[in-house]
Amino acid sequence: MATNQWLLAHIARGERQIFEADLEIKEQLVLVNYASVYRVRLERSFTSALHQLKQAQKERQARQRQQTQTAKAVQAEHAAPPHLNYVMSASTEAHPAFTSPITPDSR
Repeated sequence: MATNQWLLAHIARGERQIFEADLEIKEQLVLVNYASVYRVRLERSFTSALHQLKQAQKERQARQRQQTQTAKAVQAEHAAPPHLNYVMSASTEAHPAFTSPITPDSR
């Protein structure tokens, strides 16, 4: 793009030199026509490159948004479950299965 800008400026100088030169009108018109065609090609190339650059930026931004959303979803999946503070009742009764006396083996 910078090269195209430089070439466009160079063509403008060339056109000025064509008109300043002591040439016949037919020769001037032919040279100006060549310069004009070349300028149009450069301008079209510049516009096309600018459009492609903007499109690439949009695609990159969309890809970054998608990656960010995916990363957030993965973090949410792997996040530790919330810590819950359970409060046990003040008194617990002993269950008979766990508090029965040990009986000796009689075999």
